This record gives sequence, C-alpha cells and structure tokens, in this order.
Amino acid sequence: MFPLTVDHLLWRMSNVHPQSEVVSITEETGGTVTTRWAFPDVASRVRKLASGIHSSMGVGRGDVVAVLAFNTLEHFEALLAVPLLGAAVNSLNARLSPEVLIDQALSPRPDAVLVDAEMLDHPVLGDSARAVLGALREARVPLIVVGSQDWPGLAHAFVRYEDLVELGATTAAPAPVDDENTTAYLFHTSGTTGRPKSYRVSHRALVLHTLSQATTEASGLTRTDRVLPLAPFFHVNGWGLPLTCALTGASLLLCGGDLAAERIATVIRDEAVTTAAAVPTIWHDVCQAVATGRAPRPSALREVFSGGSAVPQSVVRSVEDVLGARVGTAWGMTETMACSTYERTDPTISAGVPIPLVEMRIDHDGFDHDRSGPVMGKLQVRGPFVVGVQDGSTNWFDTGDIASLDARGRLTLHDREKDLIKSGGEWIATAELEQYLCTHPAVTAAAVVPIAHPRWIERPLAYIVTLDDEVHPDIENLLRAYVGDRFPRWWIPDHIVVLDSLPRTAVGKVDKVRLRSQSSTDIQIQSEALA
Repeated sequence: MFPLTVDHLLWRMSNVHPQSEVVSITEETGGTVTTRWAFPDVASRVRKLASGIHSSMGVGRGDVVAVLAFNTLEHFEALLAVPLLGAAVNSLNARLSPEVLIDQALSPRPDAVLVDAEMLDHPVLGDSARAVLGALREARVPLIVVGSQDWPGLAHAFVRYEDLVELGATTAAPAPVDDENTTAYLFHTSGTTGRPKSYRVSHRALVLHTLSQATTEASGLTRTDRVLPLAPFFHVNGWGLPLTCALTGASLLLCGGDLAAERIATVIRDEAVTTAAAVPTIWHDVCQAVATGRAPRPSALREVFSGGSAVPQSVVRSVEDVLGARVGTAWGMTETMACSTYERTDPTISAGVPIPLVEMRIDHDGFDHDRSGPVMGKLQVRGPFVVGVQDGSTNWFDTGDIASLDARGRLTLHDREKDLIKSGGEWIATAELEQYLCTHPAVTAAAVVPIAHPRWIERPLAYIVTLDDEVHPDIENLLRAYVGDRFPRWWIPDHIVVLDSLPRTAVGKVDKVRLRSQSSTDIQIQSEALA
C-alpha cells in the first residue's frame, strides 16, 4: 500500500514544480530583505533539517517539536521536516495568555522547541514569548533558535537553526515515516470555553485535506499562482494553504509577523500576489490604506480568501472596488482542519458548499420544522480529516453551530450554540470574562454580549451589577484595566454598562437575548450621558 505521508509533498516540490518558489520577506535594521528559494532547494533544506534535528537532538518517532514563530521560511520548513521523522509539530499560539501558552507548550512536553527571535522582539507578543522561554528553561527543554538573539541567557541548551541544516548535509537521514496514521501535527482550538482543546492529526488526514484544498471547489490554486497566507501557521497550519502550495506548485510568500496594512499592500503589489488569505479585519485595513493613498494598489491580485468571522458587505465591496479582486469566504474549525466550505457567489450570506471528502448534515431535533425555507438545526460534519469525533460509530462531529443547508447544498450559519464572540478572527470566551469581572470587589454580577463593529466585526460589551448603589465615577476604566491585567488586549470590553440587575429567563438564567437586543440603545444612552 502506498502510504499517504508528508514525504509526498516534498517529492512534488522536488520533481514536479522546479519553477515555483518560496519568498521570505523580512524587516531588518537595514531595510526589507527578500530571499528567494526554488521549491527543489526548499525540499532539500527540509530533508537536511530533518537529518540535523535527528542526529543532533535525537528527535524521532513519537516525539514532539514545538514552534514559536510567525509565518516564516523556517516555520514552513519545520512543518515538513519534523513529520518526516515520525515526530509531531506543535505550533504555539503566542496570542494566548502566558499561563495558557506555557501549558500549551509543555503539554505534551516537547523534545525541542524552535524559537524565532522575531517573536521575542515583538512589541505586543514578546512578553508572552519570553515567559514561555522561562518555563522551557526550567523544564530543561533544548531550543532550536533563529536569529542573533543572545540565547545563552534564555535557554537551558540551544542549537542554531542553520547549523542543523548544515549538519544535515553531512549526516545520513533516517528512513521517512511509512505509517500514514502517525501523528504529524498537534492542533489547538482557540480556547472558546476555557483552555484550548488539542487534537492529533495524522499524515493521512493532512494529505487528504491538502488534496481536497487543491480542488477547484476549494482553493483552486495552480502553479501559476503566488499565494500570501496571512492566517498564522498556529491556526491549523495557516488554514492549510502553505501545504496546498507545496502540492500544487503555487509559489508561497512569507512575510513574518508585521501585518501593517501598508506593508501587506506593498508585498501584494511588489510580489505580484494573485491570492491572499486573512481575517476580514486585515482586508478592511488594507483597503483603507490603498483607498487613502497610503499604500499601492495591487497589480495581479485575483482573489482574497477570508474566514474566521463573517465578512461584512462593505469589506466585500472594498476588495472588489479598491483591490480589484473577488472575495472567497471559507468556513471551518480546528476539528475540521480549517477551511471545509468555500463560497464565492454570496460571501456575506452563505458559507458555501462542502469541499470534497467533507459531508454535512443538520440535526433538526428541537428546532421549528414549520418555518419557510431551509430548517435550522445543529450542524454536524464528517470526513477523513475531521478530528475530535466523539461518536465513533457514525463519525459525525457536532460543530456547535446552528445552521441550515439549502437545496443546492450551500451552508448558512445562523448562530453559535454557545455564547461566543469572534473579534478580528479571534475568539473571546464570554464566560471567562464574566467570571473574572465578578472577582472584582465592586462587581456582583456580569454578562458579556457581542456588539457590531465596522473593523473588528464583533466586540465585547459588558453589563455589570455593582455592590453599592453609588457607582465609582471611573468604573469603566477601572474594570477595563482590571480585565487587561488578566486577558489579551482584544478581550477588554469596548463598553461597560452598569445595571441595577441583570434580566433573567424563566429558569433564572441571564437573558442574553434581551441584552443583545438592547445593547445598541444602552451604548447610545451611555455615550450621550458622557458627552
């Protein structure tokens, strides 16, 4: 039997797509540095890296290599090299709180961690990255380091990335893994209801998902495309697009962690990018930068993919009018390996049709069957790369989405089964915010609901009940600072409204439906009172 493993992607890079390239664009003291590597050369580096990691650090079958880096050449090479050894890649989400990030980095304990100095120097994420390094040093985990950082004071032991590539050129490589059910990646959810869940993803699942992504009903990428994936690699391998490029021969552009709109627009123009992928917030900012003359218009952009949250009609129009491209939306979850549907006709209304190998159904139990049009219910999916399935007898995964499927098989998402907020493509767990607000001595009850935002799509609004009748005149700023001490900046509520009591349902639960319906009015009243 021919095993479905990552090794096949490298074979195609070496033998089928010699004209394709990986372009690394970095910002250094002297300015922008652009490095170009032909696919066969990247494939060669990947095999050398695998040999170097194995011979120098003893990493092999069943081991784990964590990665703390942005979308870089080294991160991409690690995504391919580590699975060759039968080991698994654990790409870490540096946007998590330090506590959760450390837990993600050490569970399971890695045999090595690849760290890029760019992450440590980042003005927002650098502190979290350094906190992780401290935990890794205490756990005596060796590092594979990228950059000229002063690593001796930051690591128990370390080896430089390029030294491993050089070492791998002179050492024999171990036999590539031949069991397609071997774990290749560890994927993590966004922690929507607490700590993130983790899933093991096999070589077989990865290859089948990549094949599905390469079809015309999915990404439709070909060797003539030049692709800029801006979704972080820690989000399900950048929505699977980098590995789809390896399979199809689409050239891959990697620009690290600086996602400033002017810089992204310049990269798209200068590198003749044909397809790019990012959350709606990024496209909002890029369109604004181009429309106001702060950034150049693209020269070859054909399509932008967006996901992570609904794409507003205003963003779709701006992409069409300002960037001259169409919008393709994709829906998916960590458990479905990201993009599981694509929609290009009505990207603000429909989530699209399932990609090949994915099946969907709606569980109508408990929902109204008399309404006109498609009946809403709980969305369930199955397929050879759907992970986290609890019912092994049917292989159906309950997504937690309330959705409907029309006569043409198009998916429409109506709501989340649980009360979550997605801001700029990132989840915000309202239950955690509510619980933490209630730990403040002035607060006796709290509820958090989403409000619409032109840029971030959704932002949190907090309703609170205070202990005393007299409210502190600066209660909003006090509580926002209090939340900021515990959670990432984008979790901080944009508005905090004080109520005498929270509305309750007949069974005594907080009536969030009512709070959502009155949120716009409450914010307007609050703004007028402060004016």
